[in-house]
Amino acid sequence: MPDPALVLILKSSPFFQELPAGQLELLARGAVARTYAARARVASESEAVRGFFLVLTGKVKLFKLSEDGKEQTLYVFGPGEPFCLGSLFGEGRFPAHAQTLARSRLVFFSGEVLEDMARRDPSILFHFLRVVSRRLKEAMEMIESLSLRGLPGRIAGFLLHAREEERDGRRLVALGISQRELAKIVGATPEALSRVLGRMGRQGLVRVSGREIEIRDRAGLAAVAASDREGPGR
Repeated sequence: MPDPALVLILKSSPFFQELPAGQLELLARGAVARTYAARARVASESEAVRGFFLVLTGKVKLFKLSEDGKEQTLYVFGPGEPFCLGSLFGEGRFPAHAQTLARSRLVFFSGEVLEDMARRDPSILFHFLRVVSRRLKEAMEMIESLSLRGLPGRIAGFLLHAREEERDGRRLVALGISQRELAKIVGATPEALSRVLGRMGRQGLVRVSGREIEIRDRAGLAAVAASDREGPGR
C-alpha cells in the first residue's frame, strides 16, 4: 500500500495535479522519500540515474564542472519542482551534478516503475512529455540569455524568467539562493553581479533586499534583456 501522507503531498504538488488518483497511488507505491543534509550530493555525472526526483522541502542546484574545477550553476529547484527528468527513460549517466543548497526532503521515483505504469496506461506519458517540453523551452531561453548577451542582459533575462510572488502589493523574485549562487548562474563574479544590480537599482529597474528582488520597471528590464550591445564585463 502507498504511504497515505505521500499521496496527499503528491496531490498538492502542481507537478502532479493533472494526474488521476489511481496513477498517483501507483507512483507513490514505488517512491522513496529521503532527507539530505545541506550541500549533500544527490546525483553526479559519474553515476547512472534511472528515474527522477521531486523536491518536497529545501533547494537543489543543478550544475556542471569544467576540467579546471570551475562551477557553472544551471538551475535551482525549489519545493514542488521535479529534476532528473532527462534520465527518466534514458540509459547512461546523469548529464550534470545535483547538490542540495539547504537541508532538503526529496522523493525519488523509479524509471522502471513509471515505465511499467506507461505500458498499462500510456496516457501518463503525455503528462511527462508536456513537462519535458516546457523544460526544454526554458533551457533554450536560458542558453540564449547566457551566451548571446552581455552581463546586464543575462541578469535581466534571468529575473524576467524567474518565478515571482506577490507580497504587500509588490511583485517579488524570491531567489532563495545567495547572490554568489546567482553569480554562478549568470556567469559572473559576485562583485560584477553586485555592481550591475546596484546600477539597475539606481536606474529604477529593480529594488534589491537580501535574497529578494522587486522588479519595478518590467518594460525597462525587458529592454535591457533584449540588448546585447554591452560587453560581458560591463
